[in-house]
Amino acid sequence: MDHTREAFADALSSGDTERVNRAIDEIENTELEERAALFDECFEMCRDLYEADNGYQRQSVIRFAAGLYPRLAYRTVGADLTDEALPGEWTLDEIATHHDRLRDLYVDALRDDDGRVRRAAAKAIKELALTAEMLGESDELRSMMDELEALAEECEDSKRKHIEQAYENVAFHAEKPFSLLPDGLRDALEGDEHSSGR
Repeated sequence: MDHTREAFADALSSGDTERVNRAIDEIENTELEERAALFDECFEMCRDLYEADNGYQRQSVIRFAAGLYPRLAYRTVGADLTDEALPGEWTLDEIATHHDRLRDLYVDALRDDDGRVRRAAAKAIKELALTAEMLGESDELRSMMDELEALAEECEDSKRKHIEQAYENVAFHAEKPFSLLPDGLRDALEGDEHSSGR
């Protein structure tokens, strides 16, 4: 399969499960540097394809976008986090741009009416949280959690389950309380725990 915007777009919009999965496998198995080189063009493709009325296509786009994430920060493990520690000519600003664009896409997807799309986004956002944890970006993790908490409050109950899953996936890396339960229910549960511990 050619690693071009056109080839990936054809596969993702085909509705053919085998072709979609092959495109996702292809991008996931591509070297980080090549993914980074493809990112801008293919991310715009993802944004365009996400506008479709077809829920399966939107889910496929989120899965592909997750595979497209270059994760260049992984190359800096064990070294000081500087532009020089990154491969090639990539910079920390570009890493941040990849992260921010994907974060916005995933948050949009968590509002989607199709549960398959929301589920894919809840899973995909975990990788962003892992990278933020690796980079020691506690403020970014807190910001992600705050955004998801606000999103859970504004969305109807049918969507809240997947938003809470996304929150828990981020909270795991932030080492924060996992629950988005209403305060009253959370307090009641904590009270039960204290009672049972006596």
